[in-house]
Amino acid sequence: MILCGTDLSIAAEQARKSAGALARKTGEQLLLVTVLERERADDRAAAEDRLERDANDLRNTFDIAVETVIVQGAPDQRLLELATSRQASLIVVGAEGASKRAGRLGSVPEQLCQGAAVPVLVARSAEPLVAWSQRALPLRVLLGSGLGDASRSALAYVSTWQDLALTVAHVAWPYGEHYRLGVDGPMPLEGLRPEVHSQLIGDLGRWAAETPCRSSPKLSVTPGWGRIDSHLAQLAEQHGAELLVVGTHQRGVANRLWHGSVSRNAIHEASCNVLCVPARYLRRRTGQAPRTLVVPTDFSALGDRAVSYAYALLTDGGAIHLVHVVENLRKVDAAAVKAQLAARVPTDAEIRRITTETHVLEGGAAWLAIWQQAGRASADLICMATHSRDAAANWVLGSQAQALLHHSRIPVLLVPPDRES
Repeated sequence: MILCGTDLSIAAEQARKSAGALARKTGEQLLLVTVLERERADDRAAAEDRLERDANDLRNTFDIAVETVIVQGAPDQRLLELATSRQASLIVVGAEGASKRAGRLGSVPEQLCQGAAVPVLVARSAEPLVAWSQRALPLRVLLGSGLGDASRSALAYVSTWQDLALTVAHVAWPYGEHYRLGVDGPMPLEGLRPEVHSQLIGDLGRWAAETPCRSSPKLSVTPGWGRIDSHLAQLAEQHGAELLVVGTHQRGVANRLWHGSVSRNAIHEASCNVLCVPARYLRRRTGQAPRTLVVPTDFSALGDRAVSYAYALLTDGGAIHLVHVVENLRKVDAAAVKAQLAARVPTDAEIRRITTETHVLEGGAAWLAIWQQAGRASADLICMATHSRDAAANWVLGSQAQALLHHSRIPVLLVPPDRES
């Protein structure tokens, strides 16, 4: 069931038509709801009459089942309660209420996007959705991806829709990406070096491929300084997108002040329809075994223990990147070091379809060299040894693992020493 909140104003017409178009396209029933902040007999009678006229118009236009409900209270709270009790799959509201608040988006869409357990569509223009529902034209959709769980929820939701012209876009901070991948040399002030762009396109493609879509998405990586939501709004306009889709972690006020909120700002910045999908919408996700591992070793017994664990993790093939970090490459025989790494590859690795690459990396901070190699290898797990010392010794012996855990986007498996005496 799709729930559409309307204040019965002309401004809410875009939300009603958008909800009707989506109900027709998805084959779902529509629940048309208006919330009266004060309960008065005259107001209810007028609202019932207007709401039924709007419902009849939707039934005739889209040939769908429409139910009407009038409730009293705070609009955002009552809509959230109804969405839960009626098990709605989507909430649709207009970008502007009757007051229009001097052109600024009202608080109800914000509160719904922050609190709803299901996706919320903030509707600005119903026309493209209506055409899409009639199979006249594909719907042009831009999905903003941060390569995380919230974006994955957003992609999983829209992946079931038919007839989309879908673009998955990632906004990359140039300095951060060049640093993460350890790319030396001059960095363009307003762009990405070709090797960085190629790496990010590959990462985005692998990320998107994990969620099957009815419509094969195009991929876009765009450099951006400053607020991601502003870049996404601009990209949506440049691509002629009729719907901008973003995931949301629905952070509290304190976290929003610290981390910012792409979804909250996007519904203000974008000139097109915006769909906010909560990360918790993707309730069940099948875990995937790691396929590409980065494994650093210092050739100690503890380092070799981590190598053994890493190869044991790959039960159905995969790739291992064995890494040794030195302070100065000119002072070591790189070929000899690579031979030492190769000697640690299990004899049955090839039979088990495990490929191995060896790397001798230069770095004053071992964690940084390991982190950058994981980025270049598009690894999905780092497996490394740790002395597991107490907190007082962490600043000396545990700092590498701590720094890596702080910066890593992917899981880090820490292998402790064998405590058996």
